Amino acid sequence: MSQSNDRTLRFCHEVLGLERLHYGIWMPEDELTLENLKEAQVRYEDYLVEKIPKGVQRILDVGSGTGIMTRKLLDKGYDVEGLSPDQHQKEVFTENLDVPFHHYSFERFTAANTYDCLLMSESAQYVNMEKLFENARQCLKPNGYLMICDYFVLENATGMLSKSGHKYDRFMDLVEQTEFTVVSNEDITDSVTKTLDIAKDVVDRALLSVDIATEKVRRKSPRISRFVLWMFRKKIEEGKRQIELLDSAEFKKNKTYRFLLLQAP
Repeated sequence: MSQSNDRTLRFCHEVLGLERLHYGIWMPEDELTLENLKEAQVRYEDYLVEKIPKGVQRILDVGSGTGIMTRKLLDKGYDVEGLSPDQHQKEVFTENLDVPFHHYSFERFTAANTYDCLLMSESAQYVNMEKLFENARQCLKPNGYLMICDYFVLENATGMLSKSGHKYDRFMDLVEQTEFTVVSNEDITDSVTKTLDIAKDVVDRALLSVDIATEKVRRKSPRISRFVLWMFRKKIEEGKRQIELLDSAEFKKNKTYRFLLLQAP
């Protein structure tokens, strides 16, 4: 599991000031506002809680972020532990929650006691696929559940959006090979992509403001402006490429966002 969060979600956390580090589930009529984004993220968490099978009590929140999902599960009466290799997440989690926290990547984690359910909310993408299933079986009780909510890369994906996330077809092949049973497989792509739309809207507004603010300088000192643009050309090009990650139409062409509930042998 990478110690860095998805760039889009880090943007939402660091620039938009959001506590939650995951996409949201939007209603079709929702306007692109920060308030609606916060509600969509809460709706996402409620969606996952509702999907937890009956009989589950002990849960490992893999990639537990700031611990908001862990707290929600605790409030629902579950016995929950957190896991993340991220130092900052560890500090925030342990400061706010008095439950066990494992400061490891999932690949390196060894469970002292097995769990009824492993919850991987946008963390599966950072774990080597083979190690994910291998360690999940070791961490789960017989017939325990692996719950994954994350995006996957489609077979013919291209560009930057093809470089983050597991290949969906390959991932599902591994599910079959490792003898996990697919209890549920839901495509929720259309419900989450407004999260990208609002992030892109904020970036577009910021770039427009910068463009307006520097227009006078460009008119008065065109040579200096051209020199500055040349000096920072690599960062400018990188910024343009990052904006591609916020294009919801391109996301839908290249990725599928899935809820998967898998049962161990």
